[in-house]
Amino acid sequence: MRSLTAQLSWTHYVALIDIDNNKKRVFFENEAVRYSWSVRELKKQINANLYENTPRQEIEAAFKTKLPAVDAPKVFKNTYDFRLFIELHPEKSEKALENKILENFEMFFRELGEGFSILGRQVPLKIDGETHYIDIVLYHRGIPCMVLADLKIGRLDSRDIGQMNKYVGYYRRNKQYEHEKDTIGLIICREAGREEIAYALDGLEEKIFVAKYKVKLPSDEKIKRALKKL
Repeated sequence: MRSLTAQLSWTHYVALIDIDNNKKRVFFENEAVRYSWSVRELKKQINANLYENTPRQEIEAAFKTKLPAVDAPKVFKNTYDFRLFIELHPEKSEKALENKILENFEMFFRELGEGFSILGRQVPLKIDGETHYIDIVLYHRGIPCMVLADLKIGRLDSRDIGQMNKYVGYYRRNKQYEHEKDTIGLIICREAGREEIAYALDGLEEKIFVAKYKVKLPSDEKIKRALKKL
């Protein structure tokens, strides 16, 4: 399966994943986006053998369409709004944030923007015999490059940027293919000081991007219950 597009829902992909022929699957994905098909309409067209009944020259012409490469700084936002699907107490862990994102990954991808796919979570890499873990490894096919995403529930620390710089350096030397552009780091945090970011990122602006995220606050009743447990 190719990268997920924000223009299709997960139920669209459930219908597409049963198609064994990759070219046929991509054809229906493109048509569903092009004509804004509902899941019901997509299934209808698959069952009606639209692919088999479409002239080969029309199919080949559709596959020859090429989009220009995407400029990396334009891909990433300054703030990601997770309020539609995340409610976190301050004491919750980064693992809990990661789990909540992946439980609602369709909305997460919609908020990230078009072109992203997920390659893995808690991806290990070994440096000097020590194993490190990257929260989420993404891929952006429009750039194209790998994006290492690190989730922080608290305030950004300059050490977080240093750690990400190490991971990005490792991936650029050991994990990317010649046709890909350099791996990028994305740190998504709850809080970040403007000066802290400016000085910590000095010279790394095209290599690491920092963004804040918004989550909805728990209700007063939930806060009271949590305080009673302390």
